[in-house]
Amino acid sequence: MNLHEYRTEIGSERSGRMRAYVRLWRTRIGRLSLIMGVAALALLAFSGLANAQVALPEAVTEQGDSIRALYFVVLAIGVIVFVIVEAMIIWVVFRYKRKSDDELPTQVAHNTTAEILWTGIPLVIVVVLFVVSFFVLQDIQAAADEDEDVTIVDVQGRQWAWAFNYGVPLGTELAEGISPDPAETEIHLKDPSLVVPFMTIKIGIEHMRVVARTGDVVTVDRAVNGTVPIRHAAGSPIERVFNGTDTVAEGRLQAADNTPIVTVPVGQMIRFNIASADVLHAFYTPQFLTKLDAVPGRVQTLWVRITDAGDFMSQCAEFCGRDHARMIYTVRALPEGEYNSWFEEKAGEAPAPIEGDFGGEEEAEQEEGAVGNAANGQSLFFEMGCNVCHGDRGEGLVGPTIAMTVVPLDRVITQYREPLEAMTAFPPDQVSDEEIADIYAWLQTVPRPPDADVIPSKLAALIEAGG
Repeated sequence: MNLHEYRTEIGSERSGRMRAYVRLWRTRIGRLSLIMGVAALALLAFSGLANAQVALPEAVTEQGDSIRALYFVVLAIGVIVFVIVEAMIIWVVFRYKRKSDDELPTQVAHNTTAEILWTGIPLVIVVVLFVVSFFVLQDIQAAADEDEDVTIVDVQGRQWAWAFNYGVPLGTELAEGISPDPAETEIHLKDPSLVVPFMTIKIGIEHMRVVARTGDVVTVDRAVNGTVPIRHAAGSPIERVFNGTDTVAEGRLQAADNTPIVTVPVGQMIRFNIASADVLHAFYTPQFLTKLDAVPGRVQTLWVRITDAGDFMSQCAEFCGRDHARMIYTVRALPEGEYNSWFEEKAGEAPAPIEGDFGGEEEAEQEEGAVGNAANGQSLFFEMGCNVCHGDRGEGLVGPTIAMTVVPLDRVITQYREPLEAMTAFPPDQVSDEEIADIYAWLQTVPRPPDADVIPSKLAALIEAGG
């Protein structure tokens, strides 16, 4: 087949398809189908655009401003390249279109100038973007200056809730250094009288929970709250950790009425130490224009300086299991004076020192006829992460207040096995009925807070009914 015959055959096929389209258009069903198809596509496009966010959200941090500026630089370069390429394609189509079926367009094997241009220009663009992105990345990851005040928030992600912990100086230091070996659980403090049972202390980024004290030796559980064991030198300051998670009953999600809140100051450098107690999570606030994964076995650091006061809705941005959608939180940025007042009130006073030794192998005395071992229950309460949702004293955070609960023990066991709402189920091989009884016994010894948080509907009805 020569070139002329080939072109004749192709032209015949095109003409046949065109005649078929024309015949279809002339029928009522053809016109109706085409109109409905165009209308459906237009409706789909406009409905998407109406609800879409066509640009980045307004940044509320200095680091976010840098990211936003870089985004628009990349966008501008992309638009310029797109317009030039599309314009050249259109120009070539019309400038060199075939005038007749017998005409064969000029075949160009190569063009040295064009090849240099389409290699050199992209190379320059990539190098420029690399350099600009490098400096922006250095800027947004930069830590605070040495003489600058820093607010540190220890973020713990756990299926399926967030906890936000803060630290205040305990007033003592390590007397001897300790290794990163998690089996090294006995530490020496210069003033061990300041620690009390089950107090959570912090050295560097590592959280430890006090278990016992014998003389000047304090026994701790290493690397709690999702943190990791690290080396600590003698003289390292000790901080007392408190759970600063507030909640708000805003009803953003069904069966998750209480949204946890992390409170931070405006204008001050903030360091989020982000950890996970189980699986991958992601700490994500859209107005920060960045996110950072919470990785088991690691503590990630996110630095931000918030410029605007307000509440900013946030969420876990890494699929983490069944109730991932309920893993929401709010960043509350307060002016510095308001934040300081909030911090002092939330931190409270340090617990009164306890004379003598505590903990160890001795079992706590129980009243005659009491159900469960309260001392073991307190340990289990923290080991199983109940404090993440219910607070360190059962006062209620994401989950309801359970201190001094009036729900009967059998109903509590049922709640562990077959939760009414967003609580994680605990099978018998994970926690036995006897261990639940121990937790229940400890909760009966904890005073109920004067102002209980909002309790989700089904649990509230259960408590009001007394079981």
